[in-house]
Amino acid sequence: MSEPTLTRRDCLRQGTGALVVAGLAAAGGWWLHNRAERRRGVPLRREVHIPDYFADVAEPARGPCLSVAAGESAIEQLVRVAVAGLDPQRGMRRFIQSDDVVLIKPNAGFDRPAHLGATTHPEVLRAVIRLCREAGAARILVTDNPIESPAACFARSGIEAVVRAEHARLVWPDADRFELVATGAALAGSDGAGLPAHWPVLYEPLAAATKLIGVAPIKDHNLAGGSMLLKNWYGLLGGRRNQFHQAIQQTIGDLGALFSPTLVIADGTRVMLRSGPTGGRTSDVRPGGRWGRPVIVAATDPLACDSWCYENLLGRDPADLTCLERAARHIRSQVAAGRQRLGQPDWRQYERQGRLVVNSV
Repeated sequence: MSEPTLTRRDCLRQGTGALVVAGLAAAGGWWLHNRAERRRGVPLRREVHIPDYFADVAEPARGPCLSVAAGESAIEQLVRVAVAGLDPQRGMRRFIQSDDVVLIKPNAGFDRPAHLGATTHPEVLRAVIRLCREAGAARILVTDNPIESPAACFARSGIEAVVRAEHARLVWPDADRFELVATGAALAGSDGAGLPAHWPVLYEPLAAATKLIGVAPIKDHNLAGGSMLLKNWYGLLGGRRNQFHQAIQQTIGDLGALFSPTLVIADGTRVMLRSGPTGGRTSDVRPGGRWGRPVIVAATDPLACDSWCYENLLGRDPADLTCLERAARHIRSQVAAGRQRLGQPDWRQYERQGRLVVNSV
């Protein structure tokens, strides 16, 4: 007997809740599903691991790790200057080579227009796609698993239109694209809170990609304090992921260690200062937040990027983000085991080292 799956139309009609079927339920539901599969003689779905997308990135010993571009220039110019700040000679070519399949993960979680700041600005996404193509990427994929209807979220945010116009591929969160991934068990020093040992993840595009770029809006979050780059990986989880709200700082910290991206880009073109993460009022949104003008941050260290944005764009104390130290602790263990990773929760360390650049555009 073949394993039941849902079509994309089923997923769009039923929303992300449909993703709990076929072994994509919560941890307890997953165990029951496996027991039922054994009774029917169906092989268990394989357990997979998320690739390391930073392993082969050339990392200059003392080069910039945070690059800020701020000003009233066009959004594409802000993105270009921010990325170039990490490597003035090579720009995006430092990160993307001619045979790479690039997966870009924006935040398309809500059925909101771009100006409300709940989702990644489509023009930021457009600029990143263009930079990847200019660097020679073989293919460019874009994906997310929105909280609300994927069809409505991709359309109203403007993300679907940009992906089509730029000839990239939008990967829909169909149920058969999820796999059970080793998550919490892979994190050294886990205290039992946060991610469980295994969880369904939108794995098909992750497996196809050789490089991963996170592109997230900076906004208020009523539970986490802020939704930024580390929180952006939440959008690749399947199942009943709302249960992680009970330990959201621990979960975000685990996600920050689980995903090792090639590059992250913070979208501060309009920052939601209140009513996050969904928003809905223009009065809650301000270009650049506390910075006062549109900002793009490109970074090779997602933790430092979140820390900088939380303080400078949302105007809040990064010490309140316990997820940063949790992620940093996990990453230190990974580095000790031989991984090439950056995970500095205090952005001022890079400032003192001359590894933070700020450009007005």
